[in-house]
Amino acid sequence: MIETIDRLPPEELTGQHTQPTKRSSDQPECPACKSRSLSTLRTVSAHEAAQFFAPERANAESHKRIHACVTSLWGGDTCQIMSCADCGFGFAWPYVAGNAEFYNHTGSDGVYPRAKWEFTRTAAELRKLNKSGAKALEVGAGNGYFLDQICPSLVRPEDVTVLEYNDKSIPILKAKGFRALSVDLRDEALDAGRNAFDFIFLFQVVEHLDGLDALFGRIGSLLRSGGSAFCAVPNSARIKYQEANRSVPDQPPNHIGRWTPEAFDAICRRNGLVVRSAELEPLSWREFLAHDISYSHIQRAQLNPDGFIARVRSLPRGRMRRLAEAALAALFIPTRLSAWHYVYRNRKNLGGSLWVRLDRP
Repeated sequence: MIETIDRLPPEELTGQHTQPTKRSSDQPECPACKSRSLSTLRTVSAHEAAQFFAPERANAESHKRIHACVTSLWGGDTCQIMSCADCGFGFAWPYVAGNAEFYNHTGSDGVYPRAKWEFTRTAAELRKLNKSGAKALEVGAGNGYFLDQICPSLVRPEDVTVLEYNDKSIPILKAKGFRALSVDLRDEALDAGRNAFDFIFLFQVVEHLDGLDALFGRIGSLLRSGGSAFCAVPNSARIKYQEANRSVPDQPPNHIGRWTPEAFDAICRRNGLVVRSAELEPLSWREFLAHDISYSHIQRAQLNPDGFIARVRSLPRGRMRRLAEAALAALFIPTRLSAWHYVYRNRKNLGGSLWVRLDRP
């Protein structure tokens, strides 16, 4: 099955509605460690970003709206992808997240995975901690599939607060017994929650967000002394592989941060948190091959918007289009073999996610 690229709107994350930014004339600095030892990996144009999220041939009007929105967010026609030499953090500059308008135009469908490696890894860590009567908060909970793994065996549903802006998910979460709120993690509505939580969960959320000191400062203030936050973000080495091997790039303003353990450590030290542990997801060949075949097919269409593959992808969604795309993707499998050999040799470093546990001492 040919997939679409993950595009989670900010309402499904924390509700942060970033305002359009003005391009600063100041020298950029790393949002994580504040270093200015930076290099530019590539430059992205607003047209390129709009073409990525809505190919002009498929939907000219949507392409036009996204182009205007991205230009407004960036305060110009281009965005640089930068890398920090000190902590390894990769980031878009201007460092500005997609807003509600952007995600509405890109048409996120709000599909949530029922099982992820970071769900299982976090549940195992909670079993080791074995905190009776723990209070928990999940940011961007979706339909609560992670919480299904830990409630009620590890945390009672009535002791769980969730932040979720998907209107379809709120009744599902409430039916499961959770306290569901449609507010940003940094919203003043949570000011009363200082020192209220033993655990905070943010899965595939942080890479979408700007305002890092406000974000991690709030995490630190909401955690009780001895509490832990668990984050999962895309593995930056996997992103680097994709971009070097004609697979889909990490495109702002959707994902704007590429995290490393060192970057987490830098931002945490400024905000009263400690990185207790950091682990890479073991490579799943089933997951990797499915994504690589799909994403390389999508990238071939992106690179040649007037070609046959792009024309097929611009057809109305349906069974015939899916079959045609699957057949086209299969034809190019032999061209991926050398890339897959590289992945096999570096398989210890190329799992999908980076997982971290952050403690408040």
